[in-house]
Amino acid sequence: MDKFKKIGIAISLGFAMLGGIWLASPSQAAGCNSFNVVYCGTHSMSELQTAYSRTEIKELYKEWYVTETMVQGGSNMREGVVDANGNITVDGRVVATNAITVQSKAGTRQPQPQRSYKTSNGYTYYQYTTGQSFVDGPKSYNIYAWFDNNGSFITGVIKDCGNPVWGNPTTPPAKPALTCDALQVTEISRNTFKFSVKATAKGGASITSYTYNFGDNNIKTTNSSEIQYTYAKEGNYTVTITVNGKETGEVKRQNPNCQKTVTVKPEPKMIVCDLNTKKYPTEIKESEFDKSKHSKNPNDCKEAPAKITVCVIEEGGKKYTKEIKKEEFNEKIHKTNLDECKETPTPTPTPSPELPKTGASDAIMSALGLGGLTTATIAYIASRRQMQ
Repeated sequence: MDKFKKIGIAISLGFAMLGGIWLASPSQAAGCNSFNVVYCGTHSMSELQTAYSRTEIKELYKEWYVTETMVQGGSNMREGVVDANGNITVDGRVVATNAITVQSKAGTRQPQPQRSYKTSNGYTYYQYTTGQSFVDGPKSYNIYAWFDNNGSFITGVIKDCGNPVWGNPTTPPAKPALTCDALQVTEISRNTFKFSVKATAKGGASITSYTYNFGDNNIKTTNSSEIQYTYAKEGNYTVTITVNGKETGEVKRQNPNCQKTVTVKPEPKMIVCDLNTKKYPTEIKESEFDKSKHSKNPNDCKEAPAKITVCVIEEGGKKYTKEIKKEEFNEKIHKTNLDECKETPTPTPTPSPELPKTGASDAIMSALGLGGLTTATIAYIASRRQMQ
């Protein structure tokens, strides 16, 4: 019985030796296999993290650019596929070519390894192209793939075996990017400026609006890349532009190139004549000038010449009163005594005393007078008699 057991064991060992010769071939990268860098693979992130804690795995992975931070996952890690043709594909795009990998054993049906890696604790790993490594079994395997911030492939790990994989990165497509490139300032007047913004949207990004912070607590958002603004007060103001738009989502972009300082100079002043007060010089701001209140002519603030009323006596003797400016006074024809313009009244002649008259006319008049008197006397006597 023992003899038969020994024969059976010998036969089993023989088959095992034959099997060992067959397995000394490129890693099938599936299941638990001694060709795998991680014997049973790294099918989950937790398995990958556990494997990374081993000294030999950590040292090997670092040679292949896999860091401790990367095995924690993150937004720059995605899953993809590596194939025997040397292509690494993620999200339908070939992100690397001419891929190479390592395995924990050199297969008997493989060519000489490209190189080998020895760890500090005595492990040796062998490098092949994926075409040389993927001899048996599937011709492609799922991987973890890591990328930099520009979308360029860094490195990967095959999930079924934990073997690191690397390839020449292809140029990633342009990522949506929105930038504020420059701000140009044009002085329109002392306190008015025009702001012109240059911005770039590429890789599918778009600009939706521009936000102008004028530095004086006034902010305006518009869809125009140019705007004109007038400051109310003098001073220095820092103008900041924000470009609003979309990349993969809503974004706001600023840039030191899109920030400028403008200086509003003091408003010029001017000297005028104040027409209300007749004061000169009066200093005002240029913006305050009102031609109904101010004059640029100093003479408009001089006192109006005094006027006087005089008696005008012309050469022909004509007289009349007139109002003249004081400086027009001429003593030859002007008199300040207005009485001199009054007309002198013509005197009424006094009658002379009547002298005694003689002659026929006087005799007749005397006779008429005496006769009248006699007639009146006779009439009076006659009337008295009748009354008796």
